[in-house]
Amino acid sequence: MTSPPGETRLPLTPGQHLLDFLESIRPGGAAAAFNISFRLTIDGPLDRNRLFDAIIQCVDRHEALRTAVIRGRGMAEQVIGSATEPELTVTPAPSRTWDEPEIEELLVKYNNAPFDLTRAPLVRGLLLEYEPEQRRLLQVTVHHSVSDAWSLEVLKSDIGRCYRAAAGLEPRPAAPEVPYRQIVVDELAALETPEADAARAFWPEYVGSLEILQIPGSVQPQAHQAITSRGDHRLTAPEIAAVRGLSGQLRATPFMVIAAAYGLTLGHLGGCDAYLMPTFSHGRRDPRFHQSVAMLFNPFMLEFRWSPEMSFADLVATFKQSCLKAYQFQWYPFIEVLELCPELSVAMIDPNSALFPVQMLNVPKTQVGAALFGPDCVAADYALHRTSVGNVLPIDGLLTIKATQEAMAMTFNAAQRLWNDESAAAMCATIVDLCLDAAQRPGVPLRQLVGTVDRRFGSTRWSA
Repeated sequence: MTSPPGETRLPLTPGQHLLDFLESIRPGGAAAAFNISFRLTIDGPLDRNRLFDAIIQCVDRHEALRTAVIRGRGMAEQVIGSATEPELTVTPAPSRTWDEPEIEELLVKYNNAPFDLTRAPLVRGLLLEYEPEQRRLLQVTVHHSVSDAWSLEVLKSDIGRCYRAAAGLEPRPAAPEVPYRQIVVDELAALETPEADAARAFWPEYVGSLEILQIPGSVQPQAHQAITSRGDHRLTAPEIAAVRGLSGQLRATPFMVIAAAYGLTLGHLGGCDAYLMPTFSHGRRDPRFHQSVAMLFNPFMLEFRWSPEMSFADLVATFKQSCLKAYQFQWYPFIEVLELCPELSVAMIDPNSALFPVQMLNVPKTQVGAALFGPDCVAADYALHRTSVGNVLPIDGLLTIKATQEAMAMTFNAAQRLWNDESAAAMCATIVDLCLDAAQRPGVPLRQLVGTVDRRFGSTRWSA
């Protein structure tokens, strides 16, 4: 089939294939899961027209934002088209205070409105304005099929760069080093290499007979769960120092230490001593892709094993080896891992599976403040207290270790997706307790540490 002038048709990348598979399970039901946003508060004399022009320039700059996903003869493919202006909405803010519930309800409504994947661009913007005080809140929403967490930061940065360039504060940004269509071709070509053959041989053996841990929550979630990333459960400075010190003693990363404590907690509560722990990578092995908007996020699996006779130091050492083995093949498409291991595919679709995967992402954050839009406007990242939960896969819950300081806040977010505040707080407090105890005694037996789990949770338990 010949593409119309100005269009380029390509197969889906492996990451897009996974999302398409999930959408096929629940057609039209994945908007809340696959619409992703960044939000900024902006104080000062922002030029609205210049801001919208900057967003339009970014659509022109990034081919992924001009990409649609269509089906033909049963096969999905992506079509890169010419520049089209995105939907940009301006609404008076119902309140001068951004923490009001009606503000967050409005943001969630606009975020979760479904995209028509056959019509690019798969990006839209909402600007709430409180004119008396020159206060604004910007939400930019992109469909996950053409973007990921890393891409949101690239897009945020580029909107700022284009806005500043229009004011003569800096040159207009050059085109990305690698066009999106080349990224797609490279992603597909990587599946035909000897490295891919090694990954195909590795994953079935590594996954083996282990299953995703099944741990249905004992407390039913409220109708609207609170999802907060504003630091409710941050580690304190002494706790951060303890985790980092323990990491140094054990020649591991803070991720490995916190994930080991979390894995022990779930394993004990779920009555399981060997299971698979889902995690994620950002898929940007090639540094030329770092300034690109694309869907390069990829899940993969980590083996987790423990026994009461092990020490915490032994647990971290074992987990470290599991991480190192799996991470060398972290780029391999998860959709193909599911095809290689059908039992795993069934487990991942089960709504009680894959709870609390850990995340190894280290997404570089865009500088905000007066740096984003210039000296007249002060921008700050804005996070919702509440959002809907609609992911078709329970990899929705994350223990995200972007930085040690954020670990407990993000853990609370993850727990709150399925449980109430009390259970979420117990999970965070347990992880802190285990890390602090191990920092004093890295050789402490796990049989002693599980007592800490029992004390924190009391009668709140899970069953496998």
